[in-house]
Amino acid sequence: MQIIQNMNCRTAFSKKQQDDLYSLEDQSWWFQYRARVIIGLTDHFLKKEKLTLDIGGGNGYTTAQLKESGYEVGLIEPSAEACRHAAHRGISKVYCGVIDKDNTADGSIEQMMLLDVLEHIEDDEEFLRLLCQKAARGGILLMTVPAYMCLWSSEDCAAGHFRRYKEKQLSVLVRKAGFEVVFSSYFMSFLFLPILLVRVGMEKVGLLKKYEERTETEREKIAEKQFKSTNRIINRILNFVQLTELGKLRRLRKVRFGSSIIMILRKTAAGG
Repeated sequence: MQIIQNMNCRTAFSKKQQDDLYSLEDQSWWFQYRARVIIGLTDHFLKKEKLTLDIGGGNGYTTAQLKESGYEVGLIEPSAEACRHAAHRGISKVYCGVIDKDNTADGSIEQMMLLDVLEHIEDDEEFLRLLCQKAARGGILLMTVPAYMCLWSSEDCAAGHFRRYKEKQLSVLVRKAGFEVVFSSYFMSFLFLPILLVRVGMEKVGLLKKYEERTETEREKIAEKQFKSTNRIINRILNFVQLTELGKLRRLRKVRFGSSIIMILRKTAAGG
């Protein structure tokens, strides 16, 4: 186990928040399904024997799932607590810090993931340019982000998001940074209406408290309802719609809308 500590790094989450998330992830259908979508696409675009760096990989849930699938993986994360969680999950290469222009060699990263990280970065284009500079020629970046500003709620504010994206908007952004889009799709289509009607709509009419107005107990209960489904009928419905969407993505067929976007990017010859 190797954890390299960068004492100048910053993190958006407190120790308690990381601990709470860590305890939730293994039981969360959301994290499980996102990992299945990602692994369904990595098998098309990433080589198992090459190191894949999960940048801003948090507690390492998806990184560990990739490792179990036979991929060589590493994790870069600014939170020391999250790095310890990732190491406990069996990830042997953990760097506690951030990528910047000085600590990573240009053209050195062949495969990387950026999973629900870009929305946390104020200057997203500049950060993508940095990743392109550090990517090897022809290097692959797999990225996920939350979709559609119409789904914006106090949950986004609490999570430290600057924005949500549309697919076309994101495609323009990554091309400016020096990447080409190899594959792009929305996913989690089954969450679009529930988020719009419940999280956004009920907040606007005052039937649901905003995140900052909830007690700690209320936040925990809502997290349980959102991520830990125990109702058999709901589980069957979720399984059906997930399998349908996952089947399309594994055949590299686009999903036309959803609450998230997934993109596979390649550094162009002129990039970086």
